[in-house]
Amino acid sequence: MRWWDRRPPATPPVVIERIRPVEVPVLTEVKRRLGREELAQAVLYAYPKVVEDLARGYGVEIPPGYSHEEILTKCFTETMVPWAGFFDRLYRIYAPIRYGERAPTGTPEDLLELLQSLYGAEPMWRLYVASATGPTNGGTLPPKNGSASPTDPPED
Repeated sequence: MRWWDRRPPATPPVVIERIRPVEVPVLTEVKRRLGREELAQAVLYAYPKVVEDLARGYGVEIPPGYSHEEILTKCFTETMVPWAGFFDRLYRIYAPIRYGERAPTGTPEDLLELLQSLYGAEPMWRLYVASATGPTNGGTLPPKNGSASPTDPPED
């Protein structure tokens, strides 16, 4: 008998919390607008929603009227710092449209990648996740599109 055959049998994994896969509604709406070739409208929709979700997801207060720089310097906590670069890149796409009435500087793929990165953080996607015991976002189930990070374990 070989040495690797003598290992004790592995214990089966224990499911602590079952999570249904969902797509973040912000991503769904942005994809819908991009599908209609409305990049500027998608960006104008996404940035304020990200600000709102950052505040809810990380439990910080972002006062109305704060500039982007104030949000980064006064509101971002240590746990939010890894996503500051993505948030800043999103703003660099948003600002010319919002304040300069110019065409978007990014591509639809840039926008989606940034949003997926920002919503890849657990506090962000948890805003829209429904556990097996019920929804965690105030009583409504988000649409199921299957592209969120958390997934149910395969059923046997």
